[in-house]
Amino acid sequence: MSLIYSMKALKITGVFLLLLIVIVLIFTLVQPKEGHVERSIVIDAPVSTVFVEVNSFKNFNSWSPWAKMDPEAHYTYEGPETGVGAKMTWDGKSAGKGSQWIVESVPDQRVKNGITFEDFNGTFYSEYILQPEGSGTKLTWTYDGTNDRFSSKLMWLFMKGALGTQYEEGLADLKHMLEKKPASEAHSETD
Repeated sequence: MSLIYSMKALKITGVFLLLLIVIVLIFTLVQPKEGHVERSIVIDAPVSTVFVEVNSFKNFNSWSPWAKMDPEAHYTYEGPETGVGAKMTWDGKSAGKGSQWIVESVPDQRVKNGITFEDFNGTFYSEYILQPEGSGTKLTWTYDGTNDRFSSKLMWLFMKGALGTQYEEGLADLKHMLEKKPASEAHSETD
């Protein structure tokens, strides 16, 4: 009798696993060829103050969600301190290896970064878009990448939600950092 129940349980488990695999396969195949994530926040600081922070990697790790995830990661910096050509490379247990660099910088409007990861082919992009909103700044942080292979679509299926959450955390930390900064310090950086 117990052999019959064991066989039924094994059969049900097998059918369930097969169904799960089919569902994941279908969800993977319908993922877009271009992945996009976008999050925004309003920061009570002038556009020029916010621009100074996103146009350099100097303070990036003080608000980056990935620096909190992997505090032991090693960072190196190359090129100019700000603007086009500024580059940051990282190597960490959780963060992996990769680099990002500024490819476009329009003062007080936008900064676009190219990003590469050691374990993934291709270049991905993130962008900071700044817009005045009242006496503050609406900052939008975007991610764009190509999902042209099954493996990249599978990764995107699981990554897009986590990336959105990480962007929200980073923006909240940047807001907190800039809003607690003394006004005299914020103005001295932009003068």
